[in-house]
Amino acid sequence: MRLLASLWQVNRGLLVLLSIVLSTGIVNLIVPNQRAFLNFYYLPVVFGTYVLGRSKGMLSALISIVIVYTIAIFDPRRFGFMGLEAWMRWLDLFSWGVFLMVTAYAVGSLYELKESQLREIRQAYAGILEIMGKFIDSMDRYTENHSRRVAELAVEISRGMRLPEDLIEDIRVGAYLHDIGKVDISTEVLRKAAGLTPEEFAEMQTHVDKGEALVRSVGGILKNVIPMVAFHHERWDGTGYKGLRGDQIPLGARIIAVADTYDAIVTSRAYRAARSHDEAIEIIRMESGKQFDPAIVSVFTATFANAQPEATRAAA
Repeated sequence: MRLLASLWQVNRGLLVLLSIVLSTGIVNLIVPNQRAFLNFYYLPVVFGTYVLGRSKGMLSALISIVIVYTIAIFDPRRFGFMGLEAWMRWLDLFSWGVFLMVTAYAVGSLYELKESQLREIRQAYAGILEIMGKFIDSMDRYTENHSRRVAELAVEISRGMRLPEDLIEDIRVGAYLHDIGKVDISTEVLRKAAGLTPEEFAEMQTHVDKGEALVRSVGGILKNVIPMVAFHHERWDGTGYKGLRGDQIPLGARIIAVADTYDAIVTSRAYRAARSHDEAIEIIRMESGKQFDPAIVSVFTATFANAQPEATRAAA
């Protein structure tokens, strides 16, 4: 059963495609007008090629041709009109097969073009995120590469929780942008060595609202990231910036909170020296159920209790 589940997970697109082709072949044995029904084979071919790629689409076309030719060999009457000679019937089927393969190749070329454009967009997207992270961190000389490290930590925690890859990517982006609102906070407050006054702390708290507004202005592409930016300073016990507690806090924001705090502890600040990895682990463990989601702390400590994260090792 595990083997079948694994095969389905890896090849579910191809298996769905082949099932469509085979279903079409079965129906082909039932309907009376076989020649007209040949056009239905274009559906799985176009679907498979555009969604799964040129090679799989051409494979589905080839399988379709094999099915039809096999039927034609064992039951010659199925694809012929009364009085039509055998060579004309095979010429008809051959022409259909050629057009089916050409269709698969043409649609596949569109698929390859689409994938190439998507790769370029992803590369640009990743580059912009990196630039934004560096820009955010440049506001404070003590937080160089902080956003990148928090993103890497958040991804490792997410993978430890076995979250879906699309959600992990959203969390990675949210971690990169979690402090974006600080670009609208005065540098005097950001770089202040001593403790903040109540007024300055209130200004610092506004970075989550300002960050949310900035991310929201980008539009739908970052819609899943907005709650992470808005609520990454919430606490599990409800004493955070906006009073959300427990599961009211978005999962991505809870993960980023742990990653953000760990990196802050092990990195030097203007007002204190860096703490050790073991000290950071202990502090986070003590805050389980108070500042942090206990389930996330459990995964974090299990993942990093005996080894410092790669991101912070590189920064040390």
